[in-house]
Amino acid sequence: MPKITYTDEVDARFGIPWTDDLKYDKGELVCALSEEEIDRLTIEDPERAETLTRLLMDQPGSEKEDPIQWGWTLPGWRRVMERFDKDKIHVILGGNRSSKTMMASRMLVHLAQTIPEAEIRSMHVTEERSIQDAQKTIWQNLPMRYKRSKKKSATHSLQYNQKNGFNSAKAILPPTIAGAERGSTIYFNNYRQYMADPQIFEGWSAHAIHLDEEVPQNIFETLLGRTADYHGRLILTFTTLQGWTPLINSLLKGAETVRTRYSELLQRELPIEQISVNWPDCRIHYFWSEQTPFIDYKELVRTYSKQPLETKLARLYGIPSKSFEGRFPKFTRETNVIEHEKIPFIADPSINATRYFICDPGGSKPWVAIWAGVMEDGRIYIYREFPDQTMGGPWALPHVNGAGKSVGKPGPGQKPLGWGYVQYRDHFEDLEGGEDIFERIVDPRMGSATVRTKEGESNIINTMSNLGFAFRSAPGVDIEAGIAKINDALSWDDTEPMTEDNTPKLFVSDRCENTISSMIEYSGQSRTEHWKDQIDCIRYLMVSGPEHITDAKLAATGGGSY
Repeated sequence: MPKITYTDEVDARFGIPWTDDLKYDKGELVCALSEEEIDRLTIEDPERAETLTRLLMDQPGSEKEDPIQWGWTLPGWRRVMERFDKDKIHVILGGNRSSKTMMASRMLVHLAQTIPEAEIRSMHVTEERSIQDAQKTIWQNLPMRYKRSKKKSATHSLQYNQKNGFNSAKAILPPTIAGAERGSTIYFNNYRQYMADPQIFEGWSAHAIHLDEEVPQNIFETLLGRTADYHGRLILTFTTLQGWTPLINSLLKGAETVRTRYSELLQRELPIEQISVNWPDCRIHYFWSEQTPFIDYKELVRTYSKQPLETKLARLYGIPSKSFEGRFPKFTRETNVIEHEKIPFIADPSINATRYFICDPGGSKPWVAIWAGVMEDGRIYIYREFPDQTMGGPWALPHVNGAGKSVGKPGPGQKPLGWGYVQYRDHFEDLEGGEDIFERIVDPRMGSATVRTKEGESNIINTMSNLGFAFRSAPGVDIEAGIAKINDALSWDDTEPMTEDNTPKLFVSDRCENTISSMIEYSGQSRTEHWKDQIDCIRYLMVSGPEHITDAKLAATGGGSY
C-alpha cells in the first residue's frame, strides 16, 4: 500500500507576493513609482530596485510558462496560504473580479503538483458552468510543460478543448513526483449531478474540493465528509448576492472577526478574516475588489456608487447583508449592530437614556424580552435580550419548510425553563441591576389572557403587577403596521455616507445575537415562524411610541408605569 500524503502536511504557498511598486496599466505590468522615487530607491535600497527591475523584465514571460511558480499572489491569497495547514474549511467571499476563483484554481493545480497521486475535485453549479469557468481556469493555470507534453498516456491525460473542456471531465497530470505510479487527478463535477443522484458522491475521498458559487447546504455537509481520509480541505468561493442564506447563516452566524481593514469608500472598518463558531476549523476570508490590481477598480466603484449599501458590500467586499426574503432590507450587521461597550449610555453611564423593557410571554417556551434605551436624538439601542445565547444557544435555526418558505426551526434556546412568575421577575431584576426602567410593555394578547392562580383567575399583567413588576399592554395594531414602524427606524439613504443627519435610528448590541438573527432572517411567511418572537418585541416597542423623557416632560405627564 503506497504511503498516504495528507493535505495538512504539504506547503500550500506558491507564487510571488504582489508588490505595491508595480501596477497594471491596460493589462501591461509597469512600475508604479515616480521617476524621483525610482532615483531615490536606486540609491537607498539598490537590492529592492534590482528586484523590481528583474520582475518587470522576467515575470510576464515566466508567468506564461508557469502561472503557479511565477504568478502574482495577492494579500488575501497569502492569508489563505498561511492558514491552509491549520483550517479544514476555507470560505472565500469576494467582491466582483476579486480573484477568488483564480486563487482557488491555482491552489488546486499547486496541490496536484505537490501531493503524489492527489485526488482533487472541482465543482460548479452545472456542467456548462464547469466547462466555461472551472475547467477553463484550470487549463489556463497549468504550466506550459504539461501542455507541451504528450496529451495522453497510461499515466496521464490532458486532453482539452474550449468547447467541451477536459476529456471525461478530468485532468490527470503527468507523474512528476518521485515514487508516484500515476499523476494527480482533478475531477470536474457539478451540483446538478447530486440533485439527480445523491449517491454519486458516495465513495469519494479527496485531498481538496473546490466549490465555486454557493452550494446547497446538504451538498456542503456531504462533501465535507469526503475529505476525512486525506485530512483534506474544502474551499468555497462565491459572491454573496443572496445574502444570509441557510448555508451562509450556518457559516457566519456569530463568527469571530480576527482581522479588519478600513474601507475608504464606505468609511468604516470591515472584516477581512473571521473564524466560524458553528463549524470547527473553518476560516472565512474576504477578498475585496479594491485589492485586485488586475482590474479597473475605479470603474467598478462608479458602476455601483449609487447602489444601496447591501449591494456595495456584496459586490465590492463579498460581505452578505441580509436574508434574501427578509422583511428588513435596510438592516445589516455592518450598519445596525454596535459593539456593546460603544452604546453611548453603556460607554458613559452619565448619559441619560430612557429605558424600556418589552416582553412576549411564552406558553411552553421561555418568555422573550428585550431592553431598549432611547437617546435624546431619537436613536434607539436594543442593549439586552432574554434569553441570550449564553443561556441555551440560538433561539431559532435556519430552515425551509415543505412549501419552500423560510420559517426557521426551534433552536436549543427554546427549551422550556419551567419558571414561574416569581422566577421571571427575579431574573429580570437581577439582569437590570437597579436600572431605572421607564416603562414595561407586554404582548397585548398574552398579557391579558386569563390564567389560573391560587387566588382564582387573573392575567399576566395583573399577576406581575401584584409582584411589583407593572406592565402595560402594547397597542393592538396590525402586524404590518408594526413592521412598517421598524423599517421607518431603519431607513436612511445608504447610497450616501452615513452622517449625523443621514443615519438609521435603530441599533442592536452585538451581545443580542438572537435579536440580530431574527432581524436578518424574519420573512413573515408564517404566523408560526420561529424568527418571530424577538421581532414581536421590537414591534411592541415601536408601536408604543418610544421617546426620550426628560425630567420636565416626566413632571408634565406624571411619569411612566414603573
